[in-house]
Amino acid sequence: MATPRQLTFLSLLAATALSIAGSTPIRGIQEADAELMYRYVASRNPDFPREIAQAFYDIGELYGIRGDIAICQAIIETGWFRFDNGTAVRPSAHNYCGLGVRKRGEHGCSFRSVREGVTAMIQHLYAYSCREPLPLGEDLLDPRFCYVSRGSASSWEALSGRWAMNSHYGKQIIDIFNKMLSHPYDPLTAETLKKNSEQPMPDEETMLDKSFFE
Repeated sequence: MATPRQLTFLSLLAATALSIAGSTPIRGIQEADAELMYRYVASRNPDFPREIAQAFYDIGELYGIRGDIAICQAIIETGWFRFDNGTAVRPSAHNYCGLGVRKRGEHGCSFRSVREGVTAMIQHLYAYSCREPLPLGEDLLDPRFCYVSRGSASSWEALSGRWAMNSHYGKQIIDIFNKMLSHPYDPLTAETLKKNSEQPMPDEETMLDKSFFE
């Protein structure tokens, strides 16, 4: 039986192979820090709490999941964390990825805090991306974890048709991530925040083309 260290090494090798093949691994080293995540979302939503960006970074590090890309998936699911324009989830639920939403009109799962909500999302991505047990000491918070075929989607692109019906779902996530990486660290003035928040969301129409399976 392989040791946890050996399993981690094998996972990193698999992630490297995916990168070479042109896919973007769900697991790996984060390229964006919490400050860039916060500034990118806040440029479109001035009310975005920095606590959420920090949680995506910290919990992503704990699980070896790309939290910097996961927050871009959450941008799609929550409408830039505004929770409007047809999003199924509500701010008070701390559900950042539509967990439990299987058809229009359902509000899905609810969590008690930002950290619990982000952890549940990261655990769902963890279920898709590998077959390893949860990190030592971590409680299972994702109520849909057992419904995922473990290791069935190790890349963001592979979530298309699994996490969402939209065949371009994974590409949309990566497109947003690439825009975040090029986002400048400009001063967050009231004027720039207002200007950016009034811009239409990218891929606004296709963002709504979602149906959750697991």
